[in-house]
Amino acid sequence: MAHWMSVPELEAALREMNARAADVDVLRAAVAAIVEMLNRPVRPVKIDSQDRIATFEYPGLIFYNVSVMDDEYHVLFQHEAAQATRIYGYTDELAWRICGYPCTPAEMREARRRAESVGITDKKLPASFFRPRRRASGAQDASSQS
Repeated sequence: MAHWMSVPELEAALREMNARAADVDVLRAAVAAIVEMLNRPVRPVKIDSQDRIATFEYPGLIFYNVSVMDDEYHVLFQHEAAQATRIYGYTDELAWRICGYPCTPAEMREARRRAESVGITDKKLPASFFRPRRRASGAQDASSQS
C-alpha cells in the first residue's frame, strides 16, 4: 500500500476535481479514489438526493454530513464528544480530511516547510498549520465553533 505523501497520480486527479463545481457526487468520487488507493476505512453512509446531503463515516463514530452552498462544501462534523461546522472550498482538501488526513499532501509539504522555518521539527504539527481554504472570499474558516 502506498503512503499518502507519495501518490502523485492520486494528488493530480483530486486537484483536477477542484476545477469542477462543488458537488456531493464529485466529492464522493474523490473520497472513493482515496479509499481505493490507500485502503482507508471510510464509507458513505447515506445520500439524501432531495436535500443533496452526503454523509460519510470514519471509524470511531465520526460523521461528516456534507451539503453544497455557494460552490463551497458545508460540513457538519459529528463525533460522540463534539459537533462542529466547517466550510471547505476545495474538493480535494475535504476528501483528504474525510479520509482521516489533516490536509492534502501538497499542503502538508508546505506546512512542514513553514514549520521548519520557525523551528518546529515535530512529526505532528499543531492544528494551526491546517486551516481550510475558502474559495469564495479567500478567508479562513470562520465557523469553527466546537
